Amino acid sequence: MKIYLPLFYSEKIKRPGKKYFLNNIIGEDFIILFLSFACFSSHPVLNSIGLFLLQIAFWCIYELGYIENDVIGEKFEDKAVLSDNYKSHEYSFSFWQPWLWSFGLSILGIILLSKNHNIDNTFFNFQLFNEYNDNLLWVIKELIFWILFLFALRGIFNLYNHINKQSRVWFYLLLQAFRYCGFLVIFTTNTVGLMLLVSNILTRSIQYILYRYLGGKNESWPMEFPRYFFCLLIYILLIGIIAANERDLSLIVNFQFLLISIFCFARGSKNFYKVFTQFLPVSKDGSSQVI
Repeated sequence: MKIYLPLFYSEKIKRPGKKYFLNNIIGEDFIILFLSFACFSSHPVLNSIGLFLLQIAFWCIYELGYIENDVIGEKFEDKAVLSDNYKSHEYSFSFWQPWLWSFGLSILGIILLSKNHNIDNTFFNFQLFNEYNDNLLWVIKELIFWILFLFALRGIFNLYNHINKQSRVWFYLLLQAFRYCGFLVIFTTNTVGLMLLVSNILTRSIQYILYRYLGGKNESWPMEFPRYFFCLLIYILLIGIIAANERDLSLIVNFQFLLISIFCFARGSKNFYKVFTQFLPVSKDGSSQVI
């Protein structure tokens, strides 16, 4: 593997046979980002394409953390969790290749977003510039912020990989915040979308903390953990608390909130069914066990 291809490592080596790109990158992360940032925008199509390009740019750097994690695990851990494909697909590409991919995709994504962005001239205060120059300045500014964010992401993942597993639970929360809220460097969202990002970060972190405290092995991963049930529950609680505080019922009575709820139900349908069917009076279930 001498040439870097975005997400090949994640798809074929880190998570082989799980259709990681379709099920997780597109079917989960992109939909969450779309529901948070793009679905309510005035130009959802171009914003969605720009968001997708930035997401792949993000994953080019995030994936470096996956590779580094496996290399460090093989070198220092007694029982490293490595897939069967790890040895058969050893990489030999230079680490500048993912950065080149990421930089190119970032430029394309930000240029697309600039087509529908209302440029704020007060930031530069250059009244002599025409619309083209305003867009160019906005692209350069946002690209600088985005690249700095990617460097910070790489630094956090590197720190995560080089500390012991007991301490990783705390840095995992930061990685999830970068994975979802990091796009706030470029985009803005509303309260409804922001609470979806926060709820997802918290739920994924809870699942990972359980995994670490249950042993940190493949068989320790809490497969039956109803993640989307908890995500929707936390989401509704957060939105409900904010709506009550602001006396704003429109936060929970809107199309975006409905789409988010439908997405959580669709992704976690089996878990929702299991949770709901377990609602029994204690007189009929005296075991008090969580199955």
